[in-house]
Amino acid sequence: MCPFRNPTNRYIDIQKDLYRSAGYDVFPLSIRGLLSGGFADLFKPENMLVFHWLEYRAFRRQKGTAQLSVTGCLLLAFYCSLMLIGRAKVVCFVHDQAVHDTVGFNRRLSMRIIALVHRLVDVRVVHAPDFQARYRAQYLPHPLYWDAPGHPSGTAKPRGAAPLYTMLGVIRPYKQIDAVLDVWPGDCKLHVAGHGTEAYLATLNEIIDRKSLREAVRIDSKFLTDAEFAQGIAQSDVLILPHAADSMLVSGVFFEAIGLVPVLIARSTPFMAWAARRFDNVMLFNDVSELPAILKSVNESWQTIASNAARRKAVDEFGWNACSRQYAQFFESVIGHTNAVEKPVTE
Repeated sequence: MCPFRNPTNRYIDIQKDLYRSAGYDVFPLSIRGLLSGGFADLFKPENMLVFHWLEYRAFRRQKGTAQLSVTGCLLLAFYCSLMLIGRAKVVCFVHDQAVHDTVGFNRRLSMRIIALVHRLVDVRVVHAPDFQARYRAQYLPHPLYWDAPGHPSGTAKPRGAAPLYTMLGVIRPYKQIDAVLDVWPGDCKLHVAGHGTEAYLATLNEIIDRKSLREAVRIDSKFLTDAEFAQGIAQSDVLILPHAADSMLVSGVFFEAIGLVPVLIARSTPFMAWAARRFDNVMLFNDVSELPAILKSVNESWQTIASNAARRKAVDEFGWNACSRQYAQFFESVIGHTNAVEKPVTE
């Protein structure tokens, strides 16, 4: 599996646990591992090579932007060669339409690299059903973070008379937080938390000062641990997901929040439109200029919607048991047999 570690996102650890629940041994796909005996595993058809975000290997992040890296391109070429020479099935999870924070030539190049990787693999997987045809991929649900074994749980606060709006996660341009602040009304409380670059934070603070939003908007720029993120979700009344529509297929924060946070307000990407058809507490906007009217509507109806988190529906759609079952069936279809031992399903 590549990457085998991601210290800023527990998604990879949950994926490893899902593969283990289906009866697989999970190992890192690394040069060191291959040289220490793993090379032979490439030629066993009952094995799988699983890739997440492989295109990011070709870029390095510097001062808030992603630039092409020579050493990164060599590493990408190495992994692509493994796909070509091995007999193990190659599975690629498609997460993004372009590498985050790339612009101009680098952005177009990142999209070409993604397309190249897709041509080399045997099976593509998406977490957004409406993208199956575009990428000729199979849909698998993105697991809920809070329903996965071992995930920390936050302590929920009592719901107040007015909602607290939040944006959680990395504070980076592709999330378009600056556009949200440009239209943010001064009578709504907003908490923004996550790690951000100095340049982008300066942009956000300039908007806050220009619009006199210091009493309404609080920005905590720091890396959030799993426990801190879980606590931020537990104390959120309304989560805002303004990510650019041409950025990523799904938002990981959505799967931190759905089932726990009473209301989610999101840009109308294909995945969010799909989610809104299934969850009454997901509200959409096409343009950020629509946001003030939506906030006013939420404020006016807050007392009646404050307890609607759709917890049961979220578990049925994305919960651990649902994912474990569907991932095991997927692996069986890819390899042609199953390693899983039948186990009773527990709630």
